[in-house]
Amino acid sequence: MRNLSKILVAAGVIAGVVLLGLFGWWGSKAPGPDSQPSVEGTNISASQEPGPPPKMLPKPSLRPFQRRTNNFPSPAQFSSTATNLIADWENKVDEILTAEGEESDKAKQMLEIFPHLPEEGQVEVAQHLANLTPDENYPPLGALLTNSVLPEAVLDVLIADVYNRPNSVKLPLLLDVARDPQHPRATEAKEVLELFLEEDYGSDWPKWQDKMKAWLIENPD
Repeated sequence: MRNLSKILVAAGVIAGVVLLGLFGWWGSKAPGPDSQPSVEGTNISASQEPGPPPKMLPKPSLRPFQRRTNNFPSPAQFSSTATNLIADWENKVDEILTAEGEESDKAKQMLEIFPHLPEEGQVEVAQHLANLTPDENYPPLGALLTNSVLPEAVLDVLIADVYNRPNSVKLPLLLDVARDPQHPRATEAKEVLELFLEEDYGSDWPKWQDKMKAWLIENPD
């Protein structure tokens, strides 16, 4: 009986050792708090630091569009008769407009003072000239339109006016403007000619001239 109890005690000790061994082995296999799962077969350890974030390109600065302006000569430079500017040009223009007389005479006076006016005055007088000048008296006003050294604001008024003139007045002046590479409205004038004549001869101006004459004969005002 004593031997049986010794055998049972020994068996219990052996079983305890086996159980402790199993618990130890299982603990070594269980993932610890610092272990990381593997992704696609590659183990990611906690010691591996993520790379630096990609550099972001700086955002372009949005600057307001600035229209390029040309440094046009002053009226005294493009007119051989202009020696000084009229300081009280507004009063002078009002005197011409309110005086009694024919519109043709008023237009003539406006043309006479035009070279002596600052840009603001030239813009206003150009508008009056467009209203006062009939088609048959347009050549002096057309000479201003083809003057490439005038300020763009003045040329804008004049070219807008010529669009409302008969084709026999409009097209020859647009051709003169288009053939002058220094004229700020040369490209615009050429595009309008293309619309009317349905041709594009590039810089072959004699062909433009011949086509325009033939077109005006076929399409009289």
